[in-house]
Amino acid sequence: MLFTGSTVKLRKMTQKDQGDYFRWQNDMEIAPLVNPFIDLKSVEEVEENFKNMLHDSNRKNYIIEHTDNGKAVGYLGLFNINHYHKNAECYIAICEPDYHGKGIGYESMQILMEYVFMEMNLHRLSLRVFAENTKAIRLYQKLGFEKEGHFRETRFHNGKWQDSNIMAILQQDYHSKLSGN
Repeated sequence: MLFTGSTVKLRKMTQKDQGDYFRWQNDMEIAPLVNPFIDLKSVEEVEENFKNMLHDSNRKNYIIEHTDNGKAVGYLGLFNINHYHKNAECYIAICEPDYHGKGIGYESMQILMEYVFMEMNLHRLSLRVFAENTKAIRLYQKLGFEKEGHFRETRFHNGKWQDSNIMAILQQDYHSKLSGN
């Protein structure tokens, strides 16, 4: 499946993306923002995790490519998809530093949200974000996500405890935002 916006394309993650995924999982600039364990991963660990991601029927994983050059710049997707209760969790990581702050995360999430609420007809989309990741929190708020919960001291990093937040957007809020209400 391929979704195209003005600056990004989202395509289904495949086995050929494992090299980029390995590099991104071991990038110590990116990992602290998205990885709760913040440790370097062996090739075997990444292979196992990657294989599980690709074959999990409750996940949808996409590579974010820049439309100008086709370069893979990050990934995003859905997990814990529950069709009965019509909800899912999402994640995103823009992993190439040259592409930070250029609206790629915003556009990628807009495309994903359109798919979630218009095609999959889900009711609720949620995510977890480290409380110190203020850039991501601002992005999610701009997209219409609201903070629903705060978890104290969920991980120990750089000599101190860090908190996490749960944020979510409901289908009706998404539609209201689209219509300008």
